[in-house]
Amino acid sequence: MSRFCFKLFSLIFTLCISLSAQSQLYMPLNIKEAYENGTRSYDGRPGKNYWTNHADYKIKASLTPETRELQGSESITYYNESPDTLYQIVLRLYQDFYSLTNPRDWAIDPADINNGVTISSIKVDGQDIDLQAEEPAFLRERTNLIIEPDQLIHPGAIVHLDIDWSFVLPYKTNLRMGTYDSTSFFTAHWYPQIAVYDDIDGWDYFNYSGIHEFYVDCNNYDVEIEVPEDFIVWATGILQNPEKVLNKKYLKRYLTARESDEIVHVIEKGGKDVTKPGAAAWHFKAENVPDFAFAASDHYLWDLTSALVDSAEKRRVVIGAAYKKQSKDFYEVAEISRESVISLSNEMPAVPFPYPELTVFNGRGGMEFPMMVNDGSMSKWSSTVHVTSHEIAHTYFPFYMGTNERKYAWMDEGWAVMLPFDVQARLADGYDPIKKTINSYLAQAGSEFDIPMIVPSIIYGSNAPRQVYRNAAYNRPGTAYYMLEQLLGRELFLKAMREYIKRWHFKHPIPYDFFFTFNDVCGENLDWFFRPWFFGFGYPDLAVKKAKFNDADLCITIEKKGLLPIPVSLKIVFSDDSEKILEEKADLWKDGKSLYTFKIKIDRDVKEIVLGNDHIPDAVEGNNVFSFTK
Repeated sequence: MSRFCFKLFSLIFTLCISLSAQSQLYMPLNIKEAYENGTRSYDGRPGKNYWTNHADYKIKASLTPETRELQGSESITYYNESPDTLYQIVLRLYQDFYSLTNPRDWAIDPADINNGVTISSIKVDGQDIDLQAEEPAFLRERTNLIIEPDQLIHPGAIVHLDIDWSFVLPYKTNLRMGTYDSTSFFTAHWYPQIAVYDDIDGWDYFNYSGIHEFYVDCNNYDVEIEVPEDFIVWATGILQNPEKVLNKKYLKRYLTARESDEIVHVIEKGGKDVTKPGAAAWHFKAENVPDFAFAASDHYLWDLTSALVDSAEKRRVVIGAAYKKQSKDFYEVAEISRESVISLSNEMPAVPFPYPELTVFNGRGGMEFPMMVNDGSMSKWSSTVHVTSHEIAHTYFPFYMGTNERKYAWMDEGWAVMLPFDVQARLADGYDPIKKTINSYLAQAGSEFDIPMIVPSIIYGSNAPRQVYRNAAYNRPGTAYYMLEQLLGRELFLKAMREYIKRWHFKHPIPYDFFFTFNDVCGENLDWFFRPWFFGFGYPDLAVKKAKFNDADLCITIEKKGLLPIPVSLKIVFSDDSEKILEEKADLWKDGKSLYTFKIKIDRDVKEIVLGNDHIPDAVEGNNVFSFTK
């Protein structure tokens, strides 16, 4: 071969390898542009030009329980790390959700309708924004406040905002936050917050209307919260001044619990002696978190413990539960939380818990926040275990990973369904979370409401049946992730999972970053799996097409009738009721075939053949049994 031919061959070979490495998954133009611009790469890594913006928040707030009014002043330092000149600043005013004029896709009590957030002052780089001007330099649109500053924000520039504001906490509506009795509150999405500016869409202009959740940059927080004497505050971050707010007995318990593997009852019965008279503001700091939430009460009980999550660094996580005396299941929540943190750190995803503290607050429903969880009391033990571990799993997705819950709800909810399967099954005896998830998915699988997950979540909102969002965000992805683990095996799955987390934590991964990372780490193109499960309309359905004897051999033909690839588990039941199980992984279908035949030697009479099990989704069960008749 001539040197020219060799070079040409090498060039063609390299080009083929490069092209084969690029996925054949459908990619919208705006996302393709990010890969062409080098902010993301086809091997699943952040591109050489990747960036994220971020901010430092310094907030002072005061809560008045009698009126439920929260007043605050904040200073924001915003860092434009993008290559773009910003003409606007987009602020979130989430509490405008309760404003009379705003549309909602979640019902609220009429008593909670109000005027939203009252803004009394805004400064940008020290310059006042005239809030009363006939043509103001801002636009207030639903839950967004869009400011056009006098000076453009150039690449690498820093802008400072100072805002004074107030609002009234909802009383009867407890959507992710609110008032739980006259002196107990969970406060979330409560401060004016800068929206995300990213490499895909620029500013995130999507409004908050109830169902869809959140998308926030990774920020630093320094927060002081004033509450009346006798109130305890639990919050995102680490309490900076425990010795100034807690009386000596409770301070000692608090400090002991932070190093203990045992549950310490910091507050056993409540009372008026927990805090110091005329206590100072509760001061918290948090680094590299996408949000800040806090709770307050003057009569909640408080359990506290800790767990070693990283033996190499000897790093512990402080874990607590704050709850009403009447919530009997919450007496075990600190221990459930501790076991969940340990399991997530060592089993799945086997990444040390990323934040230093965690508090589960006894409010209502189930909702996650960085280092904080708002959970209602449950009547069943399995439900308490499930909701506690599910919300704690959100620490990884979306918080640590910075995923966009508005567009890709399945990138956080689906993982929070799947990651705690192990600890849920272990702590709740007789409870099968995998079966529960698959059955919930099958209730919608193949219906016209079974929407491909790649469709942005924000699209199906107020006019869509609630089960559309639930299926696409929770049940189908939870099932798909579990099917992916079964396909790869736990060892390879965890290897890819940990690499995905390593590459993208504190950033903003999109679905393709997940797909490409798994392809890269696994050393194979998994698009044949990703395309039907995440991009396509379809459902899983295998059938026993036929079964016959050929001398001593039993030939069983399985037909893949549905579009989604699933593994095969085949049970042969003999006339003496003994059984034999045959199994194949889902990659049986990777080459596009729809038929597969098992051929095995049989030395006994066969009564029937049963296809599937509780951990394999199959939307049509009527074709799963083949009976032999005499």
